[in-house]
Amino acid sequence: MKKLFSTMLAAVTALAVLATDYPGTIHYDGLDLPAAVTVSQSGDNYYTVTFGSFSQIGKVEITAQGTTTNGVTTIVTSQQIEGGLANAVIAFNQYALGANIDILTPQGTTKTLTFTQDGETTGYQIKNSGFENFKDNGEPFAWHGFASATGGLASNAPGSLGKNTDCHSGTYSALMTSGSKFGVVGNGTMTTGRLNAGSIFASNTANCSKMSISDTNTDANGDPFYTIMHGRPDAIKFWTKFTPKNSNYRASMSAIITDGSPYQDPEDKTYTNKLATAKDLENIEMSAGWVEHTVDFNYINTNLTGRALLVTFSTSSTPGGGASGDALYVDDIALVYNAAITGITVKGEALEGFSQDVHEYNFELAAGETFTDAEIDATYVSPHAYLVKKAFETEDGSYKLIVAVVSNDFNTVKMYTINYTKPAQSTITLDGVSFGEGRQWATWYGDQDLALPENVTASVVDAINGNNVSISLVEYLPANVGVLLHSTTAASEITTTPYSGSTQQVSSLLRGSTTEQTMNNGYLLYNNQFILSQDGATIAAHRCYLPIQSNVQNAPRLLTISNGTVTAIDELRTTGSDNAEYYDASGRRVSSTARGILIVRHCDGTVTKVVR
Repeated sequence: MKKLFSTMLAAVTALAVLATDYPGTIHYDGLDLPAAVTVSQSGDNYYTVTFGSFSQIGKVEITAQGTTTNGVTTIVTSQQIEGGLANAVIAFNQYALGANIDILTPQGTTKTLTFTQDGETTGYQIKNSGFENFKDNGEPFAWHGFASATGGLASNAPGSLGKNTDCHSGTYSALMTSGSKFGVVGNGTMTTGRLNAGSIFASNTANCSKMSISDTNTDANGDPFYTIMHGRPDAIKFWTKFTPKNSNYRASMSAIITDGSPYQDPEDKTYTNKLATAKDLENIEMSAGWVEHTVDFNYINTNLTGRALLVTFSTSSTPGGGASGDALYVDDIALVYNAAITGITVKGEALEGFSQDVHEYNFELAAGETFTDAEIDATYVSPHAYLVKKAFETEDGSYKLIVAVVSNDFNTVKMYTINYTKPAQSTITLDGVSFGEGRQWATWYGDQDLALPENVTASVVDAINGNNVSISLVEYLPANVGVLLHSTTAASEITTTPYSGSTQQVSSLLRGSTTEQTMNNGYLLYNNQFILSQDGATIAAHRCYLPIQSNVQNAPRLLTISNGTVTAIDELRTTGSDNAEYYDASGRRVSSTARGILIVRHCDGTVTKVVR
């Protein structure tokens, strides 16, 4: 028992490990809802992603197979959920998750649900990038100036760092101010790493910002002297206000993503651990107000895995440059992760009418046309985004293509749905065919394959053997073949659509035409019976008759259809008018000279049918 309990506990523990929570915000119906999305794996790359329950659509839970490449799992699916048909794109790794789900409700409306996370928490943005939190020594949380610097000259560095209420947004910005000592200008500087003041010569590389994720030292707030970086951003964006003593002076920004091993800026040697760099040494110039800057990252070695980010701002783009009193305000730093599709191709052809703002397209499906995942492609603006795509065949033989691009930080999912639906089938009325009360059978002859009408079965006549007629069911109404229709449901008009399924070679003894024809030696269907009719009778278009076989002698006058079988009455009993009663097919008593199908009750109690 103890061993069994241990085994069960281990199994439960293993299952728990496979479930991961991603805290963030669900955006739905104009609301931003704090939530934790849960991902559970059930083997063979199948995942259940649970978002929660919401008004109008109920519980949103996606279960589907995912594809994992380089640590990123993507799920593309179209499936029924509680609230309707969900077209979903979900992508995640061990750090972050993004999703876009369009739900077509039974009422015909589409509800969209998306999910985002705080990039500072997931490691895709710089912590305290809005500079709202500061330490007692004046340094912003997660940022560092000379107050926490190393080096023998750190305590004498004249540059300062602190908070200021002149900001782009929020309450505070970071303010760096240059100073001078012994006639030497010291730049105001801040970094996500750690400053080192190691030389009296400003241009000496002993004066630098540095970082290493193996450094276990922390600042006064307990933050390390580096910023974790899990993403591959396309650019870094920030706001500055620069008030130098001379309008020709320029401030600087430098951002370097590395594999986390030791690095310093400016470099004291050749470093091979750099994934990407972004530097602005010329464009941060004097300004009266706040100015936005965007600097692209240049990727140097994409074979590296980025693990840390070193960002440094300075009041001068030249070490020791500028003048005492130059002031650089910085606020609202953001790493940019682009996710925009600029074009979609299907089978090598540009998607007709594509626009980035139009997310669903509808086309007619050509006869025999199919689609595969490999036949869908797209161009998108970021080489670091994730392209996901899938082709689905629906139950009616139509196709749905879903293509999406997911930003590298997973917070943006641009999804497009392309529907290739079968052309709407025109309704076809079977001319002259109806099933009134007491009339369950009809004939049909057409020049195109038609689907079985609702509540109707169809048969072909295989053979006439003596007095018996053999029939076989068919799955559709074949073109240019006479068929016998049967229905137990009364209908004044019978409609159908063109048949698109697999056809078969069938034949029938019934003869028909799409135009009027003249019958020669055969039977006509009348009120659920075949009646031997005279030569030269005119038959309406799309009707059939049953010819007498050449080897049949003394053909019966009347063939009765019953339970899917045609039976024959061999002879008509001759009766006199006396002591016999005559009724028509409706049960009304008529004279012995009446014409048509008559029911005769004889004086001996027997009943026969006659045709006159």
